[in-house]
Amino acid sequence: MRILLINSPVRLNARPNCIPYGLATIASVLRNAGHDVVLYDANAVRPSIEDVAVFLDGDHWDIIGLSGLITTYAWQKRLARLVREKQPKAFLISGGGLATSVPELLMDKIGFDALCIGEGEITMHELAAVLEGDGDIASVDGLALCKDGQTIFNAPRENIADLDSVPFPAWDMLPMEIYLANPIWGSDAANSSGFISGVNISRSMNIISSRGCPHNCKFCYHLFGRGQYRFRSAANIVDEVELLVRDYGVDFIGFVDDNFMASKELVEAFCAERERRGLSVLWGCHGRVDSAQPAMLARMRQAGCVWIGYGVESGSPKILKAMGKKATPQQAEKAIIATREAGIFANTTFIYGYPGETPETVCETLRFKQKLGIQVTSFYATPYPGTPLFEEFAKAHIGDLEKMILALGNATDFVINLTEFSDNDFHHYKTINDGLLSSECPRQM
Repeated sequence: MRILLINSPVRLNARPNCIPYGLATIASVLRNAGHDVVLYDANAVRPSIEDVAVFLDGDHWDIIGLSGLITTYAWQKRLARLVREKQPKAFLISGGGLATSVPELLMDKIGFDALCIGEGEITMHELAAVLEGDGDIASVDGLALCKDGQTIFNAPRENIADLDSVPFPAWDMLPMEIYLANPIWGSDAANSSGFISGVNISRSMNIISSRGCPHNCKFCYHLFGRGQYRFRSAANIVDEVELLVRDYGVDFIGFVDDNFMASKELVEAFCAERERRGLSVLWGCHGRVDSAQPAMLARMRQAGCVWIGYGVESGSPKILKAMGKKATPQQAEKAIIATREAGIFANTTFIYGYPGETPETVCETLRFKQKLGIQVTSFYATPYPGTPLFEEFAKAHIGDLEKMILALGNATDFVINLTEFSDNDFHHYKTINDGLLSSECPRQM
């Protein structure tokens, strides 16, 4: 079958640097099954809708799959209409975070032929086989369908247990030079901090080495489910690293897993395998502060790690408990200091405006940043559909879900005030949280 996969653009006000790792993996699966597959990366090339129309006029497609985060809703809605106009016989499906988090809305407002819920590799493989053989799509696990005006769900798709069985993304289908020219990782911020010297990163690329998350932070959306964490083997991970170094000259690998450091055994195995193969590529990852042990950090630095991102989120124990972080400011402080002492740049992110935020919690966060010399602004607490934060605090107060989703940004935009502050006070305390009015926080509350 002829299959077109379209990656929706994200953060149009920023350079393209978020590769469609999952969609490119699905492309590999479908190509390996003998299908004629094209991946149109609208996030990388940033086409106008007229450009997409011309592209759709140029060929015939049996299946057209859209994918993207929930913030791509408006673009997918517009694109779906265009697909129906230009390719009326194509089977139209959407997958990824948007389809998985608000399937009923997509079926009601856009009218896809089906939605792929959760992991898509096996689901899309089976769907293509069924459509090619004129079978019954009701037999394909992991799909949402529309029947008699209602969204119905086939049996849920079980997560893939052996991630080594999943092929690498179809890197050759992606406009790699665009992403390599716009790295999400870089050395400028790290070098300016003084924690790293002699680091030169010019061609970075992301890898996902695990799926799921063992934790349940209430503001976080998990496409692969909660409490289910699966790892690729160290050998498999390094195989992909070698491919990127050999074929694309990559000199930095960014692991964008929720917590690459969750397994000390895997970290050690990866470090050893990298060294055994003589790779000099540098790398960075995300980790939780309660995973940052000095011995592990020293080993990671020895094996080329120069950047770790920690979601600190708040300097207030009260807010961290409300978030379900199961971490403390004291753990965060120790992790940041230990990471710096290991010679690794400790990047930090914070969230402002979580339910329960008060002037006291704002000042606690500001003091935490000041104590450690951290100068970063905070993201807004945003109740993305599919998160406990949405279910607990926002769902009952949202009259028009589509309108709310259309307003969503990337958490740098103000969407909804979840605190007891007035809107004026909300924005006022955001400037204090970000360190712009630090004189308003007394030394002791």
